Amino acid sequence: MPVFRGFKFQVVLPVAAITLLLISLSAIGFSVWAMQQEQSVVRQEVADNVTSIQGVFVTTAALMQDRTRASMALLEEQIKVRGGAEKGAAVSIGGKTVNDILVGGKGQAGDFGIVDYVTRLNKGTATIFSKDGEHFVRISTNVMKDDGTRAVGTELNNTTPAYAQLKSQRPFYGVVDILGNPYFTAYEPLLSKNGEAIGIAYVGYKAELPVLSQALEQSHLLKSGFVAVVDNSKARYMPSWVTAEQVQQATDSKDGSWVINRLPLPEWGLTIVSAYPAAELRAEGRKIGYGVALAGVVLGAAISLTLFFLLDRKVLHLLGGEPRVAADYMKKIADGDLAVDVAIVGEQSDSLMASLKVMQLKLKNLVSAVRGGAAEVSEQSHKFETAFATFQSDRKEASSQEMVRQAKGISRTLSFLEKSVGRFRL
Repeated sequence: MPVFRGFKFQVVLPVAAITLLLISLSAIGFSVWAMQQEQSVVRQEVADNVTSIQGVFVTTAALMQDRTRASMALLEEQIKVRGGAEKGAAVSIGGKTVNDILVGGKGQAGDFGIVDYVTRLNKGTATIFSKDGEHFVRISTNVMKDDGTRAVGTELNNTTPAYAQLKSQRPFYGVVDILGNPYFTAYEPLLSKNGEAIGIAYVGYKAELPVLSQALEQSHLLKSGFVAVVDNSKARYMPSWVTAEQVQQATDSKDGSWVINRLPLPEWGLTIVSAYPAAELRAEGRKIGYGVALAGVVLGAAISLTLFFLLDRKVLHLLGGEPRVAADYMKKIADGDLAVDVAIVGEQSDSLMASLKVMQLKLKNLVSAVRGGAAEVSEQSHKFETAFATFQSDRKEASSQEMVRQAKGISRTLSFLEKSVGRFRL
């Protein structure tokens, strides 16, 4: 009988295979769920980081706003108590020719008394701008250039939100770029006594925010994701592991390779941007999912192998052989073939095959004993018939006939018994 038709491969192996399949499918399903959960965790982490940075920034910005308003109030007060501002004559400063601004009759071009007084008390920076057509030129400032000199003669950047406001003679409070650096600022139009716009009063603080920087450093999203604060797509604050160019490139991506979320801070003209590669999110989810799936497959294989060997050991050893073979043996014995050689697998004396072999041996002994008894009875019957023949001549006819009938009945019974026993093959 071919091995692959055996009990192991007809019953045990399919059961083990189905068990492995079900566990593997369950593991794969769970891995998909785990992948989705991991993606949800990453998204929640992004949301938490953004919220944390928003809280830090809003709180810090509120404090800085209070400082800038206090400094602006002090600057305006100093101009007012000294007699107010008036438009002066044209002067040359920092390579530019502009109208001077007189405070209490004293020209401010190149004079830093008022601006330094304000910053001496409140820190930060202060500037008086002179209006030159549509331009605003610094004539008195303690904002420093990179070479360490005062930035007199430089113009207000006309691309900032502050410029658009001030051009319409409206104040501006917010974060702007000053000579390449972000500042928390306050700008107020500077008006003469007759209401003419002659310049701008400015105070500001360079945006050096250790708390915000610390929060950004802790905002690592996956491997290369980040949270940054941008101003008109220009990175203002970012963690140390990315550059402004990388932030710009990621936020400008349109091919879906980066997952971008933006949270505006309209009161400051800034936006908190979180970005992480979509491929990294999928890879992280796959890593979790594949790990779960692999663990499930390994567990399923272990359970299936255990089931396979347990069924093999418990069932086959209990049977003492293949069930199909045992059925064939029993059919042959039932058909009278007691000569069949019953093969026993294993050493269990109480297995089905062992019991079948014991039954076969007992049947053999029984049939042999019956055959021997039948032969002996047959022999005695022949002797009885011989004796009867002798007796017949000396007895009455009726008695003789009855004895003959009884003898023939015994003979028929013996003949039937011989035929029944004769069908067994020993």
